[in-house]
Amino acid sequence: MDIAVSVIVPVFNGADTIIRCINSIAEQTLENIEIIVVDDGSEDNTAELVRDFCDARIHIISQENSGQGFARNTGLDSAKGKYIAFADADDTMEKDMLKEMFERAEKTGADMVQCNICDVFLDGRRVTQLKPIDKTMDITNTVKYADIYFARCRHSYEVCNKMINREFFVKSGVRFCDTRKYFSEDLMFNMCLLKYLRRISFISESYYNYYQHSGSHFHSDAEQRCKKIYGLFYDYMTNEDNTENLMSYTAAMVILFNLGFCIETDTARQIIEDKFFRKCVKDALFRRCSVKHRIFLTAVYLLPLREKLKLIGKYSTRWT
Repeated sequence: MDIAVSVIVPVFNGADTIIRCINSIAEQTLENIEIIVVDDGSEDNTAELVRDFCDARIHIISQENSGQGFARNTGLDSAKGKYIAFADADDTMEKDMLKEMFERAEKTGADMVQCNICDVFLDGRRVTQLKPIDKTMDITNTVKYADIYFARCRHSYEVCNKMINREFFVKSGVRFCDTRKYFSEDLMFNMCLLKYLRRISFISESYYNYYQHSGSHFHSDAEQRCKKIYGLFYDYMTNEDNTENLMSYTAAMVILFNLGFCIETDTARQIIEDKFFRKCVKDALFRRCSVKHRIFLTAVYLLPLREKLKLIGKYSTRWT
């Protein structure tokens, strides 16, 4: 039987959660899958725990520590499924996730299918992350799509709620970047992907469980995170062949969001006064901004520095 979906799971020192993650994938109602676990130089017994699974669909690849992005690339190089899905080692999938997404992909011919995400907190709370959307659409205007769906987080920046046709990877050549250089290789991946994406199908159901905890990727040092986010957009928009400033709106809002967590630092002041950031804000004002974003961006562009800092600190984390 042909493999329908390859699920790639990068892991580094994931002994505490890897069993829970793999169980949620192995118990999927779609059975003709393969699970590729890339052990990225773990120093605990992660690899031993994976090898203890009595399931021929599970394969483990061990490599020297290279970061999550490169570990995913290793998984992509060995994947045989018609579609590719991803999971992080500390998260889980609902049992029908792969089946529903596979069937949607087959029915619509979409390059990519996206489901919703459920944030799971330590106190047991479960919160749907994205605005529910259930539709399939052809992307005929990439700039318009970026403004309406990407900048406003309807097309989310994560990859673990996506299922992507493997042929799409072959034709586009899109791969993950160096996690050690950029805070979010998921965001960079999705920005690169937009240049090639022609059809996407959204599923409103929350099938992916994203566990929130103090050691998760987002809860790293806010100032360093902001520097890396800023560097990511700068590198993408100055070095990539993306005309019409495709990411101006997204860059302005994501940078502002992250500035809100470190607004009293020298880093925040330097970014706010930097020419690249000011250009992003100015370009965004000529795009398909929502009214509230346009008002916010106008104030950020025109106000004196001290007033900008107050405004960004108060409102930037509420931009969605």
